[in-house]
Parts: sequence; C-alpha cells; structure tokens
Amino acid sequence: MRTTLRVGLATTLLCVESFTMPKRVPKSTPASADLPQRVALYLRVSTEDQQERDTIEVQQYFFVNYTKTYDVAVFDTYADDGVSGTLPLDQRPEGRRLLEDATAGRFISVVVYKVDRLGRSLQVLMDAYHALEASNVSIRSANEPFDTSTNMGKFLFQLLGSMAELDRSNILERMTLGRDRAARQGKWTTGPVPFGYETDAEGCLIPSTRLVAGVGKTEADLVRELFARMAQGSTAIVEARHWNALGVPTTRYHSNGTTRQGGKRWYPSRVALLIAADVYRGSHVYDSRHGPITRTVPALVDADVWSLANTVRQGNRHLPKGNETRTYLLRGLITCGVCGCAYVGQSVTRLRGKRDLYYRCGTRSSPTDPGRDGRCYSAIVPARWLEDLVWADCRRFILNPGDALAEAQRQLQERQQHAAQHEDERKRYLQAIAEKDQERERIMLLFRRGRLPLDAVERQLEDIAREEAELQKRCRDMDTQRTVAETFASNLTDAQHTLERLQTRLQEVDATDNQTIKRQVIELLVLQMLIDTPEGAPKGKTPYTVTIKYVFSATPTRFAQNGESLPSI
Repeated sequence: MRTTLRVGLATTLLCVESFTMPKRVPKSTPASADLPQRVALYLRVSTEDQQERDTIEVQQYFFVNYTKTYDVAVFDTYADDGVSGTLPLDQRPEGRRLLEDATAGRFISVVVYKVDRLGRSLQVLMDAYHALEASNVSIRSANEPFDTSTNMGKFLFQLLGSMAELDRSNILERMTLGRDRAARQGKWTTGPVPFGYETDAEGCLIPSTRLVAGVGKTEADLVRELFARMAQGSTAIVEARHWNALGVPTTRYHSNGTTRQGGKRWYPSRVALLIAADVYRGSHVYDSRHGPITRTVPALVDADVWSLANTVRQGNRHLPKGNETRTYLLRGLITCGVCGCAYVGQSVTRLRGKRDLYYRCGTRSSPTDPGRDGRCYSAIVPARWLEDLVWADCRRFILNPGDALAEAQRQLQERQQHAAQHEDERKRYLQAIAEKDQERERIMLLFRRGRLPLDAVERQLEDIAREEAELQKRCRDMDTQRTVAETFASNLTDAQHTLERLQTRLQEVDATDNQTIKRQVIELLVLQMLIDTPEGAPKGKTPYTVTIKYVFSATPTRFAQNGESLPSI
C-alpha cells in the first residue's frame, strides 16, 4: 500500500514539477543565509473533507515525500485540523500563527496541498492572498500549477479558488439533498433528539424506553405526565421545579449515538419550548433549504391535550408567578382607554397590615409616550369588585346559556338554508366551467380549418377565459359559504360541550374557590375589557366606566364606577 502511494505521489510531482518546485537551498549554505529562502507548509481539513478521507495524516505524509524529493527548506508546518475552509485565515488558530510569522519575515512562500486547503470560498482565498502579499509571501500548491509570485500564477490561483468554491457548494448541495431524502423517509436529522424520544436502527423517532433513575418511569412517561399537568393549569416554572426535584437528567441525545450535557438543571424556558414542540402531537416540520418537509412521528400525547396545554402555557405569559402571592383573574384582559396599555395587578398595604388589591394601568408609574406630558391619568379599579362583577356575568351565562345558544342555532339554520339554496346554482356553474373547454376546442377547430381569423380567435378565447374566471369565483364564494356553515355548526357543537363541562366545574369552583379554574373560564368567555377615564377629573375621585365584551353577547356590557349598569353604545 505504501509503495503504491509513493509511486502515485512521485507521478504527481513529476507532472507539476515545472510549476511547483521551489528554489533549492544549497546544503552548504549557513542557516542564517538560507532562512529567507525557507517555506511554510499549511495543512487543513474540516468535517466535510474527512468524509472524503482527505485527513491531516494524508497531507503530512505527502509533504514528507515532497520536501525530501525537492530538498525544500521548511521553516514550520501549520496544521488546522477540523477547521472550516469558509473561516478567514486570521480566525483559524494555526492560520493566525502563519500570518504572524509571515509578517515577521520568517519565510518567503506558503505551500499548500491544494488551493482548497487554504480556503473554500473565493473571498477567503483572496483575503489570505492579500494578507500574505503584504508581507511579500507568495502562495504555491504542491498539486496545482500556480505560483502567485507570477501574473499567470495569480490568475490560476483565482480560477482554482472559484473551482474550490464551486466544489464546496456542490458538496453542500449533495449533503442537503441527502438530509432531505432521509427526512422524507422519517429519519431524525435535526440536532438533538427531543426529550422523551429515542431513535431506532433506521434513525426514526420512537418513544423513549430509558428509565429515569429513582423515578421508575421512562422519559416518555414523564413527558405525558407533564402535558397532563399543564393541561390542568400548571406552569412551566412549577414543572421545571418538579423535574429538578425528581432528578430528571438534562442530557441531550443525538441520532448518531453521541450525548451532551444539557445544563445542570431544567429551566422554565426549556420546559416551555418542550411543551410548544409540535413533535409531541405527532408532527414535525424539517426546514430544508428546498422548502419545509412535514413528516409524521409517533405522538406522545393526544392532540387535544397538546392544544389545551399550550393554551394554558400562552395564558401563563400574562400571569407571571415569580413573587406573586395572589392570582389576578383579569390580568392581560384589561386595556386602558387613555393610553392603550394593559392594566396590571397591584397590592397596597394599609395600616394594621390590611391589603387592598387594585388594577391599574401599567404606565401610571412611568411616563407614557413622548407626546403626552406626565404619566397616564387613568383610574385605579378595585380588583375584587371588578372580578366579582365579571365572574357573576360568566357564571350567569354558563348556568343559563339558553338565549345565546338559541340565537346561535337561528344563525346556523340561516347559514345552512342559504348554502342549500345555492347548491343547484353551484352545480350549474360547475357544468358551465366544464363546457368552456369544449368551446375552446370548437374555436381552435374553426381556426385550423381557416374559418376564423387569428384576431377573432384571440378575442373569443379571452372572452371564454374571462367568463370561466367569473364562474370559478362564484363557485369559490359558494364553497366558502358552505365551509363557514359547516365550521359554524362544528363550533356550536363544541361550545355546547364546553358549556356542559363548565357547568360541572362550577360546582368545584363554588366549593373550593379555585382561582385557576376561574381564570380559565374567564379567558374562555371574555374577549376584551376597556376602562375609560375622563381627562381632568379631580385626583382621588376619578370617575371611570368599564366596558366588557363577552363571546356570548354581541352587545358589550357597561358599568359605571359605582357598579351601576349603563346603556351600551
């Protein structure tokens, strides 16, 4: 094997001898005299090149024979192992040292195995060339016919650099197409394997069977329990603490069998990202350079549980749990009518330790927009009064939804009747669209027989296309009406089932005053709350009105500061 390699190297060197052989340094010349004639050897490989078996060892073995054959005086060897060729030379460890020695005048030429060892893009190669040229150092290749100390060598250097960039682009394209093909086959090719999964012999995701030490459950079981607790109203903070207390490992597993420590503990942000991942409900989208690739994977949780858990996760963003000792049921739902900002909860401690709870505009404690002088003058609203007001409305509707459901049923019947009346008309439109192709054939037949001139054919074809587009538009409008009616019926059915579940949960709320369930119910039924405050009101006696929009009523509900019901606008 070694004899064959040496013969091949010798053959290569003989072919390029007239281009690449550096000046020989006489052996009798003192070291101080031959120092300026010395060259530097630069070697580099990256992950892509190692896949092509073009390793550092191959280049080192090549240069051992090269320097012996041509009696080259080598100042030093600079080898960047596992460094990308798209990285500038001065950002590589050995490349930086090479430039420093070149600036110091310790050699006159840099010899590389091939030009793509110096860089994989034309910009990187030209930057290296200019940096070395500033120190009067030329670039040579042991396997390519160029030497940048000559004009022709500079031209060939740029040409070969462009070819190296093209070669790298082709390699990346082949790798991308290979990953896309693997992704379409269901193989996991995107970073760490999601927690709760592992890969089988084919590289596809399967539920993890790894047991968590001290817990007696698999990672997949822990993920299922996590989603179940989140769907019941938990938070990412609570779940992160729970997993840390159980000692759930944070190790990240890769499909190639490697592992990496993912931190010392679980953080709420990572738990939140885990809950938001589509992969756990059985779908994953791989973002390829050629477009997204959707693939099906084994689901760990039901789609409804996943949706409910993420609804709770989104709602928790409006309810920070850090130092809060009380749940503000309306946080994130109230908007200031003065500046448009959100209202937040505030606790005020009075004499003898009594605590009063309020909702206030978030900009009352800081200046608002630059066009307004001072802080927001909006009113501060008692929290318990407003929460009781809203909860009473929600509770009243849940127990007696008859009027709202009757109105919804009436609207559904109107939509269904309207869609049924247009079904025959839609069929006529579809028949007319099908006949347009026959009209085109007749016109083209007359044209081929010479009975119609070209301009008349063009006009008639344009008329047919215009009529066909209008018919298709009418069909789409009818399809939309039918889809809206079907969606409305589905939503109404879901609403009825939801109300039945809420009626059951109301008993639990009445018995335990469960603030979490109250918050979920209010989020479901309240669309928006607006607090309007007139400008110029006396301090401490600021009047205000509260406008509440519910999903079960088309007419907003309005209250004055004293709780008096006001007529709707």
